[in-house]
Amino acid sequence: MFGPFDNPGIIIPVVAILAWAAIAIAKIKSGADHGWHHKPRNMHVPPMFEKMLEKAMEERDAEIKNLRERIEVLEKIVTDSHASVSLASEIDKLRDAK
Repeated sequence: MFGPFDNPGIIIPVVAILAWAAIAIAKIKSGADHGWHHKPRNMHVPPMFEKMLEKAMEERDAEIKNLRERIEVLEKIVTDSHASVSLASEIDKLRDAK
């Protein structure tokens, strides 16, 4: 009589197939089988962090606006065709114009 452990040549592939199937099922259940291009399913932002995120975005937008205004001032200084007496007075004049 042959028992299940008498022929290890058949047991090793069966165990390998079962292990592969268990890993595949675990990946499907966790949502990790979509590859690198797919976003995970649990990308939900909790409500308490939504307000913090909105505030950070508003601060970022205000900073960008401020930097753009400063760039405009610098561009005006550089592109003006007339010779200015003092760079500091030119900067103050442009700031006061806004």
